[in-house]
Amino acid sequence: MEDEPKDFKILIAEDEKSVRKSLRMTLERAEDFSAEIDTAPDGDKALEKVKEKEYDLVLSDHNMPGITGVELLKNVMEISPKAVRILITGYRDLDIAREAINKASVHEYIEKPWENEELRATILRKLQRKEERESEDIKDVENVDEAIKTLKKFQKELSDSPGDSASKETLAFEFTDTPEFNKFSFELKDIKNATIEDVDVFENKYIVRVSLLPASYRRIR
Repeated sequence: MEDEPKDFKILIAEDEKSVRKSLRMTLERAEDFSAEIDTAPDGDKALEKVKEKEYDLVLSDHNMPGITGVELLKNVMEISPKAVRILITGYRDLDIAREAINKASVHEYIEKPWENEELRATILRKLQRKEERESEDIKDVENVDEAIKTLKKFQKELSDSPGDSASKETLAFEFTDTPEFNKFSFELKDIKNATIEDVDVFENKYIVRVSLLPASYRRIR
């Protein structure tokens, strides 16, 4: 028997009624997930809802009366840091994207007009990633130096273990701020065959996944 699609709580903030209705219908027609969907006609009313209810995902237009989408998602990050934050904008403006990433740590940036299937797929992927993060085994380290030592020790164990010399492992670490993450990224360069696979901002912290191969492994180019 197949598992029932999981029911998520999603908030849509969009000032244009027709667009708001279209977004809602697009998500209601998703086959891979089901959702309890709330809507708000502007950022201020959306913020009121976020204060009253915990959402799995907040999908917001940028250009709205009152607070902008970036400002809304910045507040969502502070009030409900586990929520996935996605910004939609009709403006091809890199400055908005940078602001969204730097101020609100948005998980995705989508431009109008969107493709319905692509939008649904993006939302499903982000919701699944959220669940993975919440259940992920993150290495318990106090600082960057300890994280680097953990990687080196683990790599030595990989090198010393019998079996496939190309066996790859992935380790996850958590860092509390940008300088700490930057330091880790810089020092990681000294470990051969260690690569950052991806980075997520979760509960206002950096979750960094590092793929690791034995030091002796040679990559084929």
